[in-house]
Amino acid sequence: MAREPITLVEIDLDYCANTWGTAPCAAVLSAGIPNKCYNGFAGCKSVPNFIKGTKTLTFADPRANLPIDDGVTYFPALVDCSTYAATVNIAGTDKSLSPMGRRATVTVTLADFPYHDRTLDKYANERVSGAAMFSGIGADPAEKGSIMPKIKARFPYYQGRALRVITGEIVAGAIINKVTKSYVMTNWIGPGDDWQIKIEAQDILWLADSDRAIAPAPGKGTLAADLTISATTATLQPTGIGAQYDAAGRVCIGSECLDFTRVGDVLTITRGVVGTVAATHNLGDTVQPVLQFNATRIDTALALLLQTYAGVPASWIDAAAWATEVTRWAASLTLTGNICAPTPVADLVAEIQLMGVSIWSDAENAKIGLKINHPADGETVTALSDRDNIKSVSLDDRAAERLTEVYFYSVQIDPTKGKEDPSNYGRLLVTADLAAKGVNAYGDTRVKRVFARLLQDGNDADISVLSRRLLNRFNRPPLRATLRLDAKDALGLADLVSVQTAKLQDEAGATSAMQMQVISVSEPRPGHEIEIIAQAFQFAGRYAYALADSAPVYGSASTAQKAVGFFAVDTATLIFAVDYSGPYQAI
Repeated sequence: MAREPITLVEIDLDYCANTWGTAPCAAVLSAGIPNKCYNGFAGCKSVPNFIKGTKTLTFADPRANLPIDDGVTYFPALVDCSTYAATVNIAGTDKSLSPMGRRATVTVTLADFPYHDRTLDKYANERVSGAAMFSGIGADPAEKGSIMPKIKARFPYYQGRALRVITGEIVAGAIINKVTKSYVMTNWIGPGDDWQIKIEAQDILWLADSDRAIAPAPGKGTLAADLTISATTATLQPTGIGAQYDAAGRVCIGSECLDFTRVGDVLTITRGVVGTVAATHNLGDTVQPVLQFNATRIDTALALLLQTYAGVPASWIDAAAWATEVTRWAASLTLTGNICAPTPVADLVAEIQLMGVSIWSDAENAKIGLKINHPADGETVTALSDRDNIKSVSLDDRAAERLTEVYFYSVQIDPTKGKEDPSNYGRLLVTADLAAKGVNAYGDTRVKRVFARLLQDGNDADISVLSRRLLNRFNRPPLRATLRLDAKDALGLADLVSVQTAKLQDEAGATSAMQMQVISVSEPRPGHEIEIIAQAFQFAGRYAYALADSAPVYGSASTAQKAVGFFAVDTATLIFAVDYSGPYQAI
């Protein structure tokens, strides 16, 4: 049976669930309100009663065999749909990318055309009859303007709303084998002289970009009177603004942090906390809420920043998967610190990523992935080879990303002062790979500086582990491979692969498999080929973690136990006599 590939694009518009003039909508036609609304917020005439729902519009390329009985209205206006791949920045180590990597982007080109409005407008028939107008004089919507400019005028608040690209096949009038990738709209362009418009969209992490999401929110209250150095209460203005502050917490006025409890607009305050000094403040000075982390797990902190402050829908946060990853690899690493000024969420997420965390948008599953920097731990590793599935491969050493030392600054002295000022930290832990620095190896120093203002608890043991993991992964140039594969060899961001190619040879010229991690996936020929960029996932050494006390000795252990468990080796030879293998390393 014939199969035809098809691409659909869906966009979601905020569409009021109310009906004009029917409770709770209180809108009434009048000389001042001459026309019924189009159920968008921009034209709402009963704003306090607006109830946000969703209207989904589906666009397809013009064709005769679109389904007609599946309940979907297909607008045959899709001219083109171009996608550009996201790139994961592993643990924020690639200086050429933002710590959150590069956003996946989509550009959708749509043709404009006249339209009768009947699936867009609840009152389309009433506009013809005149019942939707105070004047009673009707007009045919199909003769007034065209569809795309009207949509934009009715629903101008499109940024951040959902756009989905759906690929599949038409078989016997039905669309099968659908794959859906989810994005958010960021821009509309046009129509131009060709009467086409372009809708641009990016992956969900666009919501956290620096010019859109801020944490903590700017303080809206100010001091209603001068504050002396010994005062124990402070009053906020304007009247009633206290309701926008927590009942208790921490605020910053100038360079002083104060703890407070609140009743109405009055704060009872404790002066000069967390390393700051009590000072006098003036009438009108801003009272800025402080975002506090108190022994907060990494996954909890990231979910708070992305959901509460960036507006990422909760459905995108796979809390269970995140908790499993963090419990496994960073359970003891908790965040404590104070963010005293409105700060881009992207910057705060970046600070957490530099502790060995990678996040990315999984558009196909509508989830944000999270992984701690660690050796392979039971993940599926897909084998790729010249013989079986690699069509082409090119290699890049990425020597600029090699590391020989990690400087970790922690225990910030004054949270109101410079984040990247070494003198504002009480601790510096330096971890170095002396062998890599040696004159017989690279003979240089490559330093990664991490300013960890959210590590206020003296997390030296955790910092040592994080630093060692970074060095073990990046003490050699993190080789990247760009590979062309068949579309059937589907891979996702952060997946592990084993790459065996004639372009990777050992000293004797033999090909050997290298374990790598996928950091980018694109489709140069949709439905036919994919292109991946994979980065070396080579942790030097043999890694494992502690087993239960009941575990057997090495000579009696199973292959599975040897793969993940710690076993003591002869301290003199550092060799297991059973199989002559080398020692394990702690992670």
